[in-house]
Amino acid sequence: MDEIQRMLQRNWGICRFSHLRRIGLDRFQIRELVDHGLLMKTARGTYALPSARPDIVKAAGQNVSLACLSAASARGLWVWKPAAVPHVVRDSAKEIPGCVVHRGKRSARQLVVSEFDAVCQAFRCAPAWQALVVAEGAVAGGRVMLRDLESHFSGSRDWRIRLLIGRIRADSQSMPETLARLALEDAGFQVNTQVQIAGVGRVDGVVNGGLVYEVDGRKFHSGPQEFENDRRRWNSLIMQGIPVVRIPARWILQDPNSVLPIVSEALSAMKSAPSVPALVKAERVGARGVDVQHRGNNEWDNWEGEGAAIGW
Repeated sequence: MDEIQRMLQRNWGICRFSHLRRIGLDRFQIRELVDHGLLMKTARGTYALPSARPDIVKAAGQNVSLACLSAASARGLWVWKPAAVPHVVRDSAKEIPGCVVHRGKRSARQLVVSEFDAVCQAFRCAPAWQALVVAEGAVAGGRVMLRDLESHFSGSRDWRIRLLIGRIRADSQSMPETLARLALEDAGFQVNTQVQIAGVGRVDGVVNGGLVYEVDGRKFHSGPQEFENDRRRWNSLIMQGIPVVRIPARWILQDPNSVLPIVSEALSAMKSAPSVPALVKAERVGARGVDVQHRGNNEWDNWEGEGAAIGW
């Protein structure tokens, strides 16, 4: 079974009857694996692990390859809005019920097209932002070269795609960052990403040369060390007089345009905000029933409230 597992894992959890026979299994042994739920017979002559992706299983059963957004998802690229139905590629344009069919050269040895092919197909098929997210994630992760995309779309009819490729930034760190930047750029803001600030480090972006924005996501900001580091960076920005807004990644993934009112209002506040007055020293401070008096000898007394019982 170990050999079968290794073979299936190399091939997206799917194999043909001939593959099982080639590693020494006879018909009775194959039937036993199916009866015990270790394998599923998904189509004529096709078998899969129960954990195999349904879209790849469907593609294998139709003798086609997973493509476009579906392939990008399978290969771990950034996909903002997963395809509602599998996207596949086949040599002919014949339709397949429940699939979006891309016509192109298909290798029978490749159940999922390459990262490069998935990105190229997304540019021709998906909405602009969705295609850009896939492409930027692939380029930022070093899995697709920007120059190869530029070369592939060098034809005169590809000028719109070249405009999109020109917006790719190889320094993007996450899908929410990409979506936030696209929303801000399309709204007419000037955006610089991954800006290095002395005493702070690298920030996600700067809008119109003066407002820092940071995208907060659980993946990179959930641990205690990350929490403390974020606060250190935040304090450093404030001490340098640099305004900053922090935007939850979840908001951006739900609606990238949610960044626009936050940034717009922050920029407006920066223009109209009065200078910060000096802190006013008070002789007496009252809060939540606590009465504190400060004496000239820097000692505290007259502490009334819950803390008094502790003997502070």
